Amino acid sequence: MGINRERLKKQFAELISIDSVSFRERAMADYLRAALGELGIEAFEDDAAGRIGGNAGNLYAYFYREDFDPAEEMTPQTAPVLFCAHMDTVSPGTGKRAVFHEDGRITSDGTTVLGTDDAAAIAEILEALRGIVEEGLPHRNIELLFTAAEEAYTAGSSAFDVSHLRARTAYTFDVSGPAGTVSGTEPTLVEFRVRITGRASHAGFEPEKGVSAIVAASRAIACLPSGRIDPYTTFNIGQIEGGTGLNIVPEEVCIGGEIRSLSDETVRLLCREMQAAFESEAATAGAACEVTLIPHLTAYRVEEDDPALRRYRETAARAGITARTVRNFGGSDTNTLRRNGIAGITAANGMHRAHSCEEYTTVDELVKAAAVIRNLME
Repeated sequence: MGINRERLKKQFAELISIDSVSFRERAMADYLRAALGELGIEAFEDDAAGRIGGNAGNLYAYFYREDFDPAEEMTPQTAPVLFCAHMDTVSPGTGKRAVFHEDGRITSDGTTVLGTDDAAAIAEILEALRGIVEEGLPHRNIELLFTAAEEAYTAGSSAFDVSHLRARTAYTFDVSGPAGTVSGTEPTLVEFRVRITGRASHAGFEPEKGVSAIVAASRAIACLPSGRIDPYTTFNIGQIEGGTGLNIVPEEVCIGGEIRSLSDETVRLLCREMQAAFESEAATAGAACEVTLIPHLTAYRVEEDDPALRRYRETAARAGITARTVRNFGGSDTNTLRRNGIAGITAANGMHRAHSCEEYTTVDELVKAAAVIRNLME
């Protein structure tokens, strides 16, 4: 029978209507547990919520064949395959609704993001599962993971205990572009936090007694690169907070930013350069400096002979879709899964212009992506 187009549209609209911004995925988690339960699949929730400061943990579930014995040695035919999507959306993501246009496009009403990132993937996974269950089709041993707070540097999957899973191959659906698009590589990403502490004094009466933390920070920032450093690397300072009054030499300033690159070594070099610049300018001014580095993602590259990529290409071809690999600077839960020994790829769910109020997908793209997922499950 294939993909039920009208049911998929309805499922997608329902998911879009659920408010699920990062760290506030409770309603989405509850919906998913109920939806999986209707298919006879029990979902479990971990304790990540308390550890990441959210109101819902990660959901994981198993859809094994009756003859599957977890105690037996795994073979390529019996080893479970993991399907992964994230439950959260970026802001503005409250009060979303799907608007269906005559040309097949689906948008928000323009005041919020649409939420295809990543509700499209959830809808496609659920539709693929429903078809298999209803038609009684033979299928792979399937594991499911729906993560919290992926948009916050994969906070949810980073807190997930992968020992809950038997799968060693994963398909995450979280890439912009038409169905068939696959991330060939994803970046290393390091967040940095800098605190410079000088000395406060009255800016009118005795400015010479003060040490301006802001001046020291600005001199360091002026020495550093910004924006796109090369085709594979970006450097951004996104936050500066400091000072207590216009007539006070600022004693403290805090700076936050990120470095991301498809080259892990480049990130390490830029981290050292950034730290040296802030420490040097602080010391010259007579201020103290504290630099904190927080790694979030580790770069990976998918080789052309990667088994997960080969299988994706084969199943996409059966759906009449040609797979293509692209560079992805966004990162995904695949970074985390690979770091924990689960090989896999990140593939498109049909979203376009994600993270903006111009975000859209099409009904055809949803159907195509769902067809690929179903082929991967069968």
